[in-house]
Amino acid sequence: MKKTVKRFMTAALSIIMVLSVAPLAIAGEYVVQKGDNLSKIAPKYNTTWRNLAEINKLTNPNLIFPNQILKVPDLEIQKPVASVAPIAPEIVETVGLLSLDVADITLNNNITPVFSQDITEYTMNVQSDIYGVKVFPVASEGAIVTVNGETVEGTDGIVVPLLQTSEYYGVDYSLDIEIFVTVEEEVFAYNIEIIRENAADTYALFEKKAYEDALTGLTLPYLIYVPTNYDETKEYPVVFALHGSGQRGQTSDMVLKRYEMATIWAKDSEAGINECIVIAPHCATSVDTENWTTLMLYRDDLADNSFGLMDWSVAAYSLLEDVVKEYAVDENKIYMTGLSAGGFATYSIAIEHPDTFAALLPVCGGADPSKVEVLKGIPIWILHAEDDPTVNVEEYLHPTLEALYAAGIDYKLTLYAAGEVFHPSAHFSWTPAYADKEVRDWLFAQSK
Repeated sequence: MKKTVKRFMTAALSIIMVLSVAPLAIAGEYVVQKGDNLSKIAPKYNTTWRNLAEINKLTNPNLIFPNQILKVPDLEIQKPVASVAPIAPEIVETVGLLSLDVADITLNNNITPVFSQDITEYTMNVQSDIYGVKVFPVASEGAIVTVNGETVEGTDGIVVPLLQTSEYYGVDYSLDIEIFVTVEEEVFAYNIEIIRENAADTYALFEKKAYEDALTGLTLPYLIYVPTNYDETKEYPVVFALHGSGQRGQTSDMVLKRYEMATIWAKDSEAGINECIVIAPHCATSVDTENWTTLMLYRDDLADNSFGLMDWSVAAYSLLEDVVKEYAVDENKIYMTGLSAGGFATYSIAIEHPDTFAALLPVCGGADPSKVEVLKGIPIWILHAEDDPTVNVEEYLHPTLEALYAAGIDYKLTLYAAGEVFHPSAHFSWTPAYADKEVRDWLFAQSK
């Protein structure tokens, strides 16, 4: 419970000559520094990233760059003017937080209610694959602020992790964040309840099956979503979604639970938006060097590059062909997406079968620069974090972009600024990527 103390300073009432002040509003400007993002800049001006985005008419708040000039809320300076005024009793009330912002890596900061100094209880809803939020509490100079026991220093905020072990998927889960502000001997307490989406109903939309591939001899587990109102007289787009390395040794359901790579398309489809069939094959191997491509072999110096297709990708493409034959599919709208190792496979499978796909959505992956010319004519939107520690942009992204440019291939690029994808790692750029409705709508606008 917040404690409030009013301090009174009194003086005899008398009329004397004093200097009073009149506010003079001037437009504020801020020069973007390397590593800045709106959530980092906003607390400096006691505002929110959403307000900064609106002031500057930023259609994509992710896209700010060093030396860019941003408008910030007007600053008030004090202009001295001579006047005659009585000295009256002044009432100064101690306060706790001056502002409070909370963000996740999808740029969601929908705390409710809107922050006010007299409100101490808040909630925030986040999607099913959020594993931490960043809290930005701002108090007066000299105040001591703690977030779940950790002292806040500077304006970079504090990351509060959410549990991400398997038993916390598909269940109701929330976390309380306690903020204490100490101003001299007074203590102010605030609480934010973070409520993570229970996506069990979405997981249930997928059926787990197994595909016996005659060519490779592999048994390939896969998950498939077909719209609940499926009509065989219609033709449906297909989203072919390839998971990352971390899910190889996990159970197949983790391909759905770990991120929204497959589930987001089903959620949209069930809402009547971009109706489609979703196929999510599972590279179900416990052998560390096996993957969709030779990525792991290359890292162990057992292959010449990271891009060669392995049997799991061969089987996965055969599965795709089988599904296309079984269901009412619009073969002009077959899309492929993948993250991390699946991002590598997205490029490599498309290079092997360029006539199949209407568009590609690779996230934090890389392509064989010597072979990308066959992708000409396929729309591509690439998403990656500038500070990705796992798939380094210098080693993989930049050579891919240079090769695409040299081949005359048009592409779209979203490069998240350093520090923007903050937890659990900057490698997790797939979370904001698949959460971006503009990206999803763009994919479905593409056709062969």
